[in-house]
Parts: sequence; structure tokens; C-alpha cells
Amino acid sequence: MVLVQLFGCVSNLAHTVKRTVLLDADPTAVWEALTDEALLSEWLASEVELDPREGGELVCRFEDGEERRGEVAVVEEAERLAFTWHRTDGGESSVEWIVDAVADGTRLTVIETATPAGPMLAAAGWAPRLGSLRLLLGRLVLA
Repeated sequence: MVLVQLFGCVSNLAHTVKRTVLLDADPTAVWEALTDEALLSEWLASEVELDPREGGELVCRFEDGEERRGEVAVVEEAERLAFTWHRTDGGESSVEWIVDAVADGTRLTVIETATPAGPMLAAAGWAPRLGSLRLLLGRLVLA
């Protein structure tokens, strides 16, 4: 089973969303799903361009036609990836993905913080995407 637990926390005052999911996959597979464009296109957005190095470009095109562009801020190989992104008509938010090895797999924490009126995916946006990530990792582990 891929899903172990899913926890969520939303703070309207800080404009921050935090999601943590425990995945039945090793950290290497999770990191690959966070940094490989083809795999990102299976769970994050319908089309993703990512240069996974500090200063690298990020472009996400979503199913509804929305596009977000951004830049990678921090890369700590197999542990942490942080980036900023923005809609063409909106403010900016920062996203951090933290990968931690745990006894039965990997804990992935997603933290998104927006400037006032920034374009967050929010709790409702991250939950289905993390569910898609779980399904993807289940296919990768079984393959």
C-alpha cells in the first residue's frame, strides 16, 4: 500500500499551507518524482519544465490552462527542493519540498507560502496532487 498517512495544516494568517504525506517508496524514488520533468507531468501539472538546480527555470502548465513560472531557489540533493512561482496575472509564492527517510518509506513535506494575494495551490490543490504522486510511486515501485 502506498498511502500511509496524510496530514494537513492551513494557516490563513501566515498565508501558508503545509502538507505531509508518508509514502511507501524509498527517498531516491521520491526525489526522482520531484525532479524529473516526465514524472512531474504525471502528478504536479499536465506539462512541467524544470531545471533542478539553483537558479533553474520552472514552468508548470495545468489542465485548466493556468501557467505558473518560477525559479529554483534551493537544491539539497535528495533532501530538499525549494522554488518560487507565480501566475502571469498574480502574485508570487514559495514552495518547499522536504524529503525525509523514515522506517517504512519516505515522508514528504510540502510548504507553500504566498505573499498577500499570492497564487497558492492551497490545501485543496496540494491534496489531489499528492494523491497522484502516491499512485505514481506505487507504479514505479511495482515496475
